[in-house]
Amino acid sequence: MNRHPLRDSVRLHDNLPATGPDPLIGLATGNRPVTFDAGQGHLLLATGAGGGTTTVLRSLAAQALARGAHVDFLDLRYVEHDWARSLPGTRHLTNVAEIHDYLLLTVNSLHQEPRSPGAGWNGRHVLVVEELHLLVAELRLYWKRTRPETQLDEAPGVEALELLLNAGHSYGFTVLAGDAGGIIPPSGAHGPSAFATRILGHVSWTTWRRAAAGVQAPPYSPVPGRLHLVTGDIKPTTFQALYLTPEEARALAGHADAGRRDRECA
Repeated sequence: MNRHPLRDSVRLHDNLPATGPDPLIGLATGNRPVTFDAGQGHLLLATGAGGGTTTVLRSLAAQALARGAHVDFLDLRYVEHDWARSLPGTRHLTNVAEIHDYLLLTVNSLHQEPRSPGAGWNGRHVLVVEELHLLVAELRLYWKRTRPETQLDEAPGVEALELLLNAGHSYGFTVLAGDAGGIIPPSGAHGPSAFATRILGHVSWTTWRRAAAGVQAPPYSPVPGRLHLVTGDIKPTTFQALYLTPEEARALAGHADAGRRDRECA
């Protein structure tokens, strides 16, 4: 009999284990912390509808802000990350035209102003992407509508996103991309292979095979927030995701920012 089963919920006010310098994603069996290290590359998160994609992205973004990162939200749905609006160190991009320009300018800046990121989150640049497959589709459609005469094989916005996924991490960029519909690109530079860390919920067999080829899918669980961390081709780690309300996420990020300002003034 397992004396230390998985929790059915993980909340900020619980007696959580110490997680050190890295954001907590959730707790595995026996209250073992599952964290996301800044050196773990980019993260792809795919669940079914209502499976916790936005909740996990919110939790990680709030904790990254609390650790001194800058967070840009690329959110065509507009309201998913309204909790962070106006917080220092954040930027919200909510239409495809501004996201297209942002991606091109960001990639261009990599070569103009090389950065030497530290080992942790302080100073790291985090891009939170809601609905990865939708963003890629909208960037292609935007380019087709605005530059119909182009002979390019790929939309520049998509190419810029792929460059960030390919080279951005060494310049201090970390991409946290989610898809609440469980739909992810099957291949290419913005497909699962671009993400060293993958978190999967209850998704289709096709999606699991794309994101975790060669890894056996765990049994289905009806518990909300029950997810699986996949790195490489080893057995996935099943965990219960940390749940932060929008208010808790804003308070966590805002409190940390106030503390940083106080230390700078001291």
